Amino acid sequence: MHDPTSRTSVFSALFFLALFFACTGSNIETVETKDEQGRLERYERRKKDFAKAGLYQKFHPDGKVYKEARYTNDTLDGECKYFRPNGSLESIEYYTYGVLDGKYASYYENNQVQVEQTYVNGALQGLSTAYYPNGKVKEKVMLRDNDENGPFTEYYENGQLKAEGQYTPGEDGPLEQGELKEYDEQGQLVRVANCVSGVCTTKEKK
Repeated sequence: MHDPTSRTSVFSALFFLALFFACTGSNIETVETKDEQGRLERYERRKKDFAKAGLYQKFHPDGKVYKEARYTNDTLDGECKYFRPNGSLESIEYYTYGVLDGKYASYYENNQVQVEQTYVNGALQGLSTAYYPNGKVKEKVMLRDNDENGPFTEYYENGQLKAEGQYTPGEDGPLEQGELKEYDEQGQLVRVANCVSGVCTTKEKK
């Protein structure tokens, strides 16, 4: 014999569970639209004020994802990825409520890292490392407020040291400052120069 109170309890539990999901999900809706270039955008937003909140995606014309990001209160917040038309990852960056903050990386089409850098409150700071497509280090340089400013080292594709010195910011790019050393592909020192604002005078040549 079935217990009618048990059946009522189950029904009540299911009713309140359905009501819970209806209430928690009713504030967010998924929207599809197109940007000025005609690319499809799909994102989650709050119904009450239409503010983006959650996953955002933009697509290439063939339907593959071009951009994927997260929003909080209509503001980029968290991981943001860009993809090439062939689907490979092009770059990844991080936001803290609208401001670039954290690791940044770009990639070759073979998925090998091309550049690794760090944003701090919207500006590139600290070590920047560039790589060859084979994965070997191409250059290491210190960044300060988006400028190459400090020690740097360059490498040949075979891994041997190519050059080392110091950079100072210039109007059109970094300028060598102080002692500059250059090496051949076997790692042998071939030149030592003294540099002042990008103008280098050889002190010693091997």
